[in-house]
Amino acid sequence: MKPSYRIANLSFGTSLWDSAYAFEFQGKRFEVQRFGADFDIDVLRAMVTRWRHQVDAFAISSLPAEIRFDDKTYVHRQTLEIMSTPSSVPLCNGTSVRELANVDGLSRLVNQGVVRPDHGVFFPNVLVNMECLACLKEKWRDHLYFGDAYVLAGIPVLATPDSLLATLTKAGLNLANLLDLGSLAPRGRGGVSRAARSALLSQTRDLRYVIGDPAMLTLFGADLDFFAGKDVILSSCHPAMEERIRRHNPGSIHHLMPKAFRDLSPHISHPVIDATLRLALGKSAPLSLEEWQEILDTQQAITQQTRRFVIGARPSIQARLTARARNFGRKLGPETPPDFAFVVHSLSYDHIFKAKPLHLLRNLPDGWHDGLEKTVAKLPGFVYGRAEKIISRKTGREVRGIIYALAATPKAMREAPPEAIYAKIERLCYDAAERGAKVIGLGAYTKVVGDAGATINRNSPIPVTTGNSLSASATLWAAHDVVKRMGILAIDPDTKRVNGVGAVIGATGSIGKVSAKLLAMVFRKLVLVAPRMERLEELAAEIRGLAPACEVTISTDANAVARECDLIVTATSAFDQKIVDIDLLKPGCVVCDCSRPLDFTAEDAARRPDLLIIESGEVILPGPQPQFDCDLGLPDHSVYACLGETALLAMEDLYEPFTLGREIEWEKVKRIYKLAIEHGVELAAIRGHAGIVTDREIALTREIARARRRAKPY
Repeated sequence: MKPSYRIANLSFGTSLWDSAYAFEFQGKRFEVQRFGADFDIDVLRAMVTRWRHQVDAFAISSLPAEIRFDDKTYVHRQTLEIMSTPSSVPLCNGTSVRELANVDGLSRLVNQGVVRPDHGVFFPNVLVNMECLACLKEKWRDHLYFGDAYVLAGIPVLATPDSLLATLTKAGLNLANLLDLGSLAPRGRGGVSRAARSALLSQTRDLRYVIGDPAMLTLFGADLDFFAGKDVILSSCHPAMEERIRRHNPGSIHHLMPKAFRDLSPHISHPVIDATLRLALGKSAPLSLEEWQEILDTQQAITQQTRRFVIGARPSIQARLTARARNFGRKLGPETPPDFAFVVHSLSYDHIFKAKPLHLLRNLPDGWHDGLEKTVAKLPGFVYGRAEKIISRKTGREVRGIIYALAATPKAMREAPPEAIYAKIERLCYDAAERGAKVIGLGAYTKVVGDAGATINRNSPIPVTTGNSLSASATLWAAHDVVKRMGILAIDPDTKRVNGVGAVIGATGSIGKVSAKLLAMVFRKLVLVAPRMERLEELAAEIRGLAPACEVTISTDANAVARECDLIVTATSAFDQKIVDIDLLKPGCVVCDCSRPLDFTAEDAARRPDLLIIESGEVILPGPQPQFDCDLGLPDHSVYACLGETALLAMEDLYEPFTLGREIEWEKVKRIYKLAIEHGVELAAIRGHAGIVTDREIALTREIARARRRAKPY
């Protein structure tokens, strides 16, 4: 009886294509069974653990592929996790054999005149076909067009090598993260509009050749008569997927996988070939690209024609593989490792276009807005900019930072499952760690989603902070400064308390809670507002114990208490909801809006010139002139306090999860304020919706407020 080997083909992709098959190779029998994990990395990992003693090899497919770029190999974290899972049998992903087979096959088709690239070549997703691009780009780069923007996000942008890859790398986009999104493309295509599909079809109408993976190509074939008359070049094979393509009447279909392997089984894949050859040769360890080249050169299963081509083309192939994509922009990553990292996201639809290459989509028709907002929310995080020349006054040492961005707006993030946001941020945590950062901070809604950073910190290789300790400190810092400059409230000579009413809307949140406790120490009366009465009652009881001299009241309706407040701090995540009717507020009231996005609009501020509405919590980092090469939406070198806290931790060499969760510790608020003073962090100029709030503006607001109070006492 012939020796028999069992291979488990574990796919990250759909289970709909599960199959079982067998073949003979070099006098040995191989039995293969495919199991799809339906895009669940935990299921894939569990299958490896469960069957590691029952099979001879695992063939791992459909995970984010490895990319060699600028002489570096980029491997996505999910792929790295699976391929490093402890197992007593080989884990084979077929990367090297796929690269060589694709280069050899495409070169052969071009050399034989079967494929003429000067007639126009379309790559639906070049990021998973980099080796094919390496074959063609030097001589035919002017005839190559990419649809990555459509495959990754449904945006019908047809790009050239220079316009797409150069733009991506200049923006610092991480190739492994982009590739990971490409692996998820078979899901959720219903979100792509008919107009987007039609636009892409129109742009690719005159291109003769389409190169890609069958699963990727069927994304187009399911909705378009995309393949009619075109010559399709498949990098892998699957009979069901190929049949779907044939239904669209392509001009021809060519395979890059050697026929000798396709003849073994129509279901075979590069990972299965990898496992088969390693078992047949008794090699359990992963093989290098050079070792695979030698194996393919010497295996009798490869036809003589293919062997002759491989041997003759090897020097050219090797040169191209080592020089792949070298001309597509600068190397990824900062020249000097960052000390810290920080994550921001689009605060509104208009903010989406602050980052390149998304600015190219700024002029899309109004009817595209909703679809685009949903589409870009699916993009992975990317490098938005860098911070340099932040110099501590305490130590004189410079610290540097890297700024990541998510294109998602608050609306899109609110509608997404927290786990999806966690996954994107965790990828950035790993990327930051690989670049050298020792702590990462969360900005805006990224620090609100889910459990406020706790889960992200558990899964991150470096400490995570929400920055809310310095945000709370800066909020009260700004409020104290403005109330003092307004000059309406007085200090009670007997109690030494501010003779007025302070209020916190969103009091049970992390910043709101600590702001309420601090205000209770100095105000005669404090009003707490939040949607859940039971949480308000708990907070009120705690504050009464801390500050018994302060009169504390609670309400779930901000409008019911608006008329009595002299100072209001808002710390909500209300998005587009109105938290309070601005017409009800007391003339002369100071509103400290520390929510992001802001709770009050420019229209609100213009309608009530007798109120002073400020955007609280911004700080200025130390140094003669700290530099940021990205637009944070703030003027004069000011930054959000949550970013300031992250930078402060780096200045202090205090690499720990300083602020996490819904609770902010008093001691940490005091400590971070002390560190800010020591290192030279300053409160930024107080800003309102119209810009910096000047003494003249405060004086005018005071005059109008006093006149209205005289006309209608509150």
